[in-house]
Parts: sequence; structure tokens; C-alpha cells
Amino acid sequence: MSALEDVNTLEQAAEYLKATEAELKSLVRQGKIGSLKHGRTITFLRADIDTYVEKYRTPATPPNAFNMTSASSRRIRGRAA
Repeated sequence: MSALEDVNTLEQAAEYLKATEAELKSLVRQGKIGSLKHGRTITFLRADIDTYVEKYRTPATPPNAFNMTSASSRRIRGRAA
């Protein structure tokens, strides 16, 4: 893979992240995702996109063995709901 294939336009990055371009621009302004800016053009390195995904990814929670709600689980463990 060449280095140019590792660079994504704003449109490509938004499509990859299933976000709008406005949402992606907001993430750039907040400093949550790295970007390159050339005048008015914003591009993203694939490594920066992958870093963002790993940092803000929500891990899967293991299934509840008894199919209880979280409130029921807390009551059983002795914590007031």
C-alpha cells in the first residue's frame, strides 16, 4: 500500500466513520482526531482515524448469565438501586 492510499479526504473519513462531515469537523476542532489542513482542505491519515476509533471504542459487555436488569443485579449485590 502506498503512502497516498493512507490519506483520506474529509468525505472518505466521514463515510468510513459513518459520520457527517460536520461531525468530523467538530471532532477536529475539539482535538479528538488528528488531521492535516492545507488551506481549506482537511485530510486524515488512516493511522489517525484508527487511533480515534480505538480510543473512543466502547468495549462489549459480557452477557448477563441470568438475564437480569442492571437494577436487579445491584439489589442482589447489596447496593441500593
